[in-house]
Amino acid sequence: MRKITLRPASIEDRPTVYDWMARSDATAEMMGPPVFPDHPVPDFAEFCADYDDAAFAAGGCFKMFIIGVDGEEVGVIHYWIQGRSAEVDMWIADRRHWGSGTGARTLRRVAEDLAREGNVDTLVIRPSARNKRAVAAYRKAGFETYDPLRHDLPAKFVDEGLDYEDAVVLAMRLG
Repeated sequence: MRKITLRPASIEDRPTVYDWMARSDATAEMMGPPVFPDHPVPDFAEFCADYDDAAFAAGGCFKMFIIGVDGEEVGVIHYWIQGRSAEVDMWIADRRHWGSGTGARTLRRVAEDLAREGNVDTLVIRPSARNKRAVAAYRKAGFETYDPLRHDLPAKFVDEGLDYEDAVVLAMRLG
């Protein structure tokens, strides 16, 4: 089985993280026309406004990690904590790493780490329904459709600031 590693991202990683999101062979599956006209690809300045210096700093409620597979850096995963919940986002930047289980294994690893730390009860991720591959990977990792009777999430994570008009709210209970 391929070895997954997580390395804390630093400000020096910002150009690479941007390229993985906005200029890789995977970008069209996540954002930009023609499939995602409601979520255009940001330019570098917009990316830096969203992922400012604090996003790459150690500490705080926002954490970003570079995903490694057998020593090769292949993508990024990040989460921000609000109360006892955390919203996670991830992208694998090269299609040759798709279908290998890297995404699901990375999500399970982060879930296990957060459960072990004990300050987060629920993870949430909000992909576009059009990104069927990502939704399937998230479900494989253990996410399920958000249900207010099963998942205690802040309203912000359920219906505010959705990146996509067809966002699917998926949640995973930890522990």
